[in-house]
Amino acid sequence: MEGYEVKLDAFHGPLDLLLHLIKELEIDIYDIPMSVLTEQYMNYIQKMNALEINVASEYLVMASELLRIKSKMLLPEPPLEEFDEDPREELVTQLLDYQNYKMYSEELRQLKEEAEKYLVKAPHEFDEVYVNEELSITLSELMDAYNKVRQRVEVQSSTSFIESESYTHEDAVSFLQDQFKHSSKLSLTDLFSKDVKNHQVVQVFLTLLEFLSLNLFKVENNNNEYIFTKLKEQEEWI
Repeated sequence: MEGYEVKLDAFHGPLDLLLHLIKELEIDIYDIPMSVLTEQYMNYIQKMNALEINVASEYLVMASELLRIKSKMLLPEPPLEEFDEDPREELVTQLLDYQNYKMYSEELRQLKEEAEKYLVKAPHEFDEVYVNEELSITLSELMDAYNKVRQRVEVQSSTSFIESESYTHEDAVSFLQDQFKHSSKLSLTDLFSKDVKNHQVVQVFLTLLEFLSLNLFKVENNNNEYIFTKLKEQEEWI
């Protein structure tokens, strides 16, 4: 067999070096020719010494183990018992385990690199909000109050033309910021006391429901008047 030139690459320990040699020499990991593998491993150690590279103790321990296994296999074979152990068995087990760990770590590294391509919003920690357990306001009650407000707005609005302008969620947020700028509490009636259009009432009410679900507001029933109280600063509404 021709001599094999080992490149002095960086290896993560002796098992990593052995796996590299096994791959390059096309050795069957389950039937390792110990003379060949030991020779090439010792070659690597000698080249490190020649280049005055510090050889870690774990490489030297593995070298002595390889020599021990090689020597044991060169001894005259005693009468074989049915269950005699192969002196290479422990080494093969270590190599297979290390090979699996190396494969799994590479898969995890690839998953990590893939995950780093995406930006993930950090979880929002909501402050603890006091909830009055005696107060129970259902969605149907809120809808009744909303319908009353809509009826009042429709009566106040005397325009007969069709509104073509749109009213977005952002417009509704801006409207609520203005309304709650000087007060933390407003009733549903006071909220729409100005001359607002019907489609504005719809969007603002939907935004209020969203803010309730996010604990940005709470609502109370005070003698059939629904009072909305802001729980967060306006900068947190967006």
